[in-house]
Amino acid sequence: MLFQKMKTIIIVGAGEFGMGLANRLSTRNTRIIVIDLTEEAFHRLPGVFAGEQVLGDGTDAELLRKAGISQAQIFVAATGDDNVNLLAAQIAGRIFHVPEVFLRLNDKRKEKLIQEYNMKPIYPFALSADEFDRLTEKLYEEVSAS
Repeated sequence: MLFQKMKTIIIVGAGEFGMGLANRLSTRNTRIIVIDLTEEAFHRLPGVFAGEQVLGDGTDAELLRKAGISQAQIFVAATGDDNVNLLAAQIAGRIFHVPEVFLRLNDKRKEKLIQEYNMKPIYPFALSADEFDRLTEKLYEEVSAS
């Protein structure tokens, strides 16, 4: 029997997006570490959440080290602040060499700041538009068939 190594995923930002990811990913064979500045943010976690909660600044290299970033395969900067996400992602990717780095961005123009690095932006507005297209695809097919 082959054993698959458990992935470690660090998520900085316990807002709606970060918690949604943490909840979804915690059902997989993963070690989830969620970092946020405020303890109140962790109240969004379900009672069955088996991940770790770290109170502190996700751009603090020492805090990230103590949280286990050296074992992380995936890092997600998911705060509501583009600048915080850019900094956290750069620290994870360039200092700690996390293999997969994702960051939430609201301003598409800031993507140029990460283009030469192996970091993947996530745009909530684009995801919403894509989901709307997916949900309404049949409506457009019915109209064009008429």
